[in-house]
Amino acid sequence: MNACGSSHIVDSHQSSSSSSLIFSGYTAATAASIPSRTTIPTLPTLALPDSMSPLRYLLVLDFEATCDDTDRIVPRGEMEIIEFPTILYDLQQDKVEAIFHEYVRPTLHPRLTQFCTGLTGIEQSTVDAADTFQNVWERYQQFLRSHKIIEQPSSAAFLTCGDWDLKTMLPQQLRLSGLDDSSTSLPYNRWINIKKSYQWFYGLRYAKGMDGMLRHARMTLEGRHHSGIDDCKNILRLVRRMRQDGWKPEDDLPSI
Repeated sequence: MNACGSSHIVDSHQSSSSSSLIFSGYTAATAASIPSRTTIPTLPTLALPDSMSPLRYLLVLDFEATCDDTDRIVPRGEMEIIEFPTILYDLQQDKVEAIFHEYVRPTLHPRLTQFCTGLTGIEQSTVDAADTFQNVWERYQQFLRSHKIIEQPSSAAFLTCGDWDLKTMLPQQLRLSGLDDSSTSLPYNRWINIKKSYQWFYGLRYAKGMDGMLRHARMTLEGRHHSGIDDCKNILRLVRRMRQDGWKPEDDLPSI
């Protein structure tokens, strides 16, 4: 894992000469470790107003945050993001376009609890060497701008495993960091909750967590559960399976 706090991005447009770019212990080959392309029927492009773009990308996101098992050492209202991963998935090409992955140094409760490290696998030395959220957030905006998502926010939608990441954690982190609350505007104010989509699409009585969805799909967990980047990869595997079975992400996209 990277200890210098620099931007850790893998982009599929990189030339072969830059294929050894390292980010947080990964290389550009990380994108290749995402499950290989599947055959998905070509879907017609819906007619949209001139001010909107058709859905092109999913931003698969899964934060990890400071925590403890009692809520006394780290109260819920003071939890801070410590891992910030996003997989940019191209729906039209069925491929991983790019990956953003950085760890974040917490400031309110800089010492990770034993419970937090045991849950996420994130070591104290990792967050100590990481940058603060303000700087990571700025690099994340640059990442989105580089793929024209800030310019055309309707071309992308976040996809998360639950509502907590964007409904609760991001607004809280922006507030704690003294930053403008971007979570009230596109692209941050709409997302697909794969738990609900999976439940509705397969007609299940109850929504399932990531482990439960993987078991239902007869897929095994790859990597470590509650590693943000590994969770993103497993969530994307579920997305691809659902699309193979006929699911259309735009059908579950909240209206703007």
